[in-house]
Amino acid sequence: MSKTAAAIENNANNNDGNNHQPHYLMWFRRDLRVHDNTALAAICERANTDNAKLSAVFFLTPEQWQTHDMSLTQLDHIARTLPILAQKLQALNITLTVQICPSFTDCIAALSALCESNNISCVMANHEYEGNEIARDEQLTKQLAKTDIEFIRWHDQCILPPQTITTNDNSMYQVFTPFYKKWRHTLEVGDIQIHTAPAITNNEQINLISSEFSANTIQAIEALCKETVHDYQQYLQTHECYQYIDTDKQISQARTAYPAGEAEACHRLTQFISDDINHYDVSRDVPSLHATSHLSAYLTIGALSPRLCYLQATKALGELHRNDGDNFDSGDNNDINRWISELAWRDFYRHVLDYKPELIRHQAYKHETDKKINWSYDEDAFAAWREGKTGVPLVDAAMRCLNATGFMHNRLRMVTAMFLTKDLLIDWRWGERYFMQQLIDGDFASNNGGWQWSASTGTDSAPYFRIMNPFSQAKTHDSDGIFLKTWLPELEPIPASILHSEDKMRKALSKNGAFADIDYPIPMVEHKLARQLAIAEFKKE
Repeated sequence: MSKTAAAIENNANNNDGNNHQPHYLMWFRRDLRVHDNTALAAICERANTDNAKLSAVFFLTPEQWQTHDMSLTQLDHIARTLPILAQKLQALNITLTVQICPSFTDCIAALSALCESNNISCVMANHEYEGNEIARDEQLTKQLAKTDIEFIRWHDQCILPPQTITTNDNSMYQVFTPFYKKWRHTLEVGDIQIHTAPAITNNEQINLISSEFSANTIQAIEALCKETVHDYQQYLQTHECYQYIDTDKQISQARTAYPAGEAEACHRLTQFISDDINHYDVSRDVPSLHATSHLSAYLTIGALSPRLCYLQATKALGELHRNDGDNFDSGDNNDINRWISELAWRDFYRHVLDYKPELIRHQAYKHETDKKINWSYDEDAFAAWREGKTGVPLVDAAMRCLNATGFMHNRLRMVTAMFLTKDLLIDWRWGERYFMQQLIDGDFASNNGGWQWSASTGTDSAPYFRIMNPFSQAKTHDSDGIFLKTWLPELEPIPASILHSEDKMRKALSKNGAFADIDYPIPMVEHKLARQLAIAEFKKE
């Protein structure tokens, strides 16, 4: 008998006297919050109705996350959030058990054993839409059904669930704009429900410790999570793409920038709505301003409800309406509506993933376009891109910011992705994977959608002939070079007017140039020529 099975059997013996009372289980995944958690509210209500006990569990799956390229900063964010979640659940009379299960296969075995040994008759969780997660849940459903245990899942990640926004013939929208119009109309005529989880009225202390690799007190959960982060960090440091990254500094930066917990997430949402949303349409494109919401890291792990974000934004629109009276038109407020459209993009990419699950297997949405491109697999060129040594200031500054902090401004994600896939013609899959390895807010649907948009292989993607010029992008969105010089301090002596011109940069850094002594590379490709080559590649039959 394994240690896990033995521990569970001993625990079952301790609970034999309570078998007459139903026992339910909430399985947390990417929904690490109490407020407006669909599955949690549903199972709390049912437990109270049925006079049932209720426990909660979260599985740390480091080996699975390694195969999914989860970033160190995101794992650390999850680890910092779990003790806070455990504390908030205590207020509902629910004990959270955190257990290490290296893979999803281990999760199935562990959860099945927990249910059997603790007389659990119902498990609830929120849907996840990626391939391995779907396969895990389908297998678990079959496993639990053998012993008549219910496994109920709820849609929670999206504001409107997949397959609810379709064309008149019930097919998935191929373009965002008509999707957004119907999405917005559906919300405006409907009623979004915020789910409140009630405290469990008859829930005695329950011990779900199932192995030596689990914890159910706040202090023990903190220790287990810290150990998992440490081991994950040690694993990553053996990989080539982390040799040039100071992971200690990266984690420290992320912890400062993103304090954990749903209270912090809700505070940031309120602050953004109050201070920045009315300037969002313009300031969101200026990377030095920090004027975006910075909520994506919280949305990704479920520490914040997307429905709450939408309702707060529409409330702000309503307040403007009351202030402006008959002269107000909600369609005229580009700032708030622009941010709401970003929430819609998040839904859209999850709907696309549900519609085309093969995307998780490295397939392009536009397969024929992707197949005809002679993608480059130049490892030296890719290394220069990922390390911020291309000689293109905006690309390099963005990549060095990502490597140092685990975050990159949204416009810079487009610029760097388009540079890799168009100027260097490197396979978008390489860039997609690298972003997942570094981003604190990396999630497959949005990351894949963004990369395929930039590579012109995705749904509603950028036309192949519209290729961002990274020098003109810097001139438009970082005119004084503040962002550039923050992350490329060696360029401090060079005027922004030179940094924003490829020709001037090449001349200034050349052997006899005015800044020849500065340790910064000359641009590795000529953008105008690279653009012509990329267009020719996409036009070929």
